Amino acid sequence: MKKTLLFDPAVFAVGTTYQILARVGSDCTFSVEIDGVRFHDHFNGVLRTQTRVHRATVPQAALDRAGKYAVIVRPVLERRAYRSCLLPEERFEFAFRPLPAGECNLFQIADTHGRAQHAIRSAEQCGAAIDLLVLNGDVIDAADKSGDFDTIFRLAQGVTHGSLPVICTRGNHDLRGKAAERMGDFIPTENGRTYYTLRLGDLWALVLDTGEDKPDDHPEYGGVNCCHAFREEQTAFLRQVIANAATEYAAPDVRQKLVIVHNPFTHLDHAPFDIEPELFREWTGLLREYVRPHLILTGHYHDCFVSTPGDAFDTFGQPCPVVVGAKPERESGFTGCLIRLGSGDPAVRFCRG
Repeated sequence: MKKTLLFDPAVFAVGTTYQILARVGSDCTFSVEIDGVRFHDHFNGVLRTQTRVHRATVPQAALDRAGKYAVIVRPVLERRAYRSCLLPEERFEFAFRPLPAGECNLFQIADTHGRAQHAIRSAEQCGAAIDLLVLNGDVIDAADKSGDFDTIFRLAQGVTHGSLPVICTRGNHDLRGKAAERMGDFIPTENGRTYYTLRLGDLWALVLDTGEDKPDDHPEYGGVNCCHAFREEQTAFLRQVIANAATEYAAPDVRQKLVIVHNPFTHLDHAPFDIEPELFREWTGLLREYVRPHLILTGHYHDCFVSTPGDAFDTFGQPCPVVVGAKPERESGFTGCLIRLGSGDPAVRFCRG
């Protein structure tokens, strides 16, 4: 029989919940148990058994308080209309460490394009205890088949072993391939959306998704994208976040404010990558006037540097430093980004593995 649990689960932060996702190798039921309470992967009371990625949504407060959880799977031999045949439960225990109050270490991985080994090694070489992992897009190269998404779980396992919170975004390469439309089954979303806000202790983050990096009608895409309309949705979303500031970034216990996005939209690139200047100028202006984040964390450029407001990389008047923090080097290595939060301005260090 195939192995049921293929990787350690990934504990993704969305809103005030954790979405615990697990990749499995065979039909099974799936639940997460915290302090004796089970949270099931189900569709309106029907346990899901035929998916290869299971998801259980749990309250952050419950898991943070417990500091541990169990993943429970039950392999299915045959699902029938009457008297389905299931094997005994398999139970996997995991410790969990919530984001500490005050100072913490965030590590970003992006642009691995399907190669995980050196990126994991860069996290191991950073010389500090990692408290939070950010997978910031293009960790796959294209989604031609569902197995391409395994890189997400391979990276999360290699750095967190199911014991730390993870934030995940989409990059432009994640929109490519026959399986791209199914990516929402493999990553955290909020009601199916790949843009949302989240809380982790005193950290507030805005996750945005810029979609592809060229116009929708570019011949490379062959007419299968509608990213302009998708970005306009996010303009409305950003305005709604601002309208709800008191329960979002302006909540009294928020100490750190981050924007996490794959493509640094505060910079206007050369053609054909010079997309959405008016829309991205509006996003930048809204962040600068209202949200005032401490840091914008990005990848996309296969490089590692920090852009400060007013420098040559700043096109639209960025509200804070922008970190471009991921440098893949073909087969020879990978540089990730370690960020120390909570004591003055964020401190950035690049770590090669």
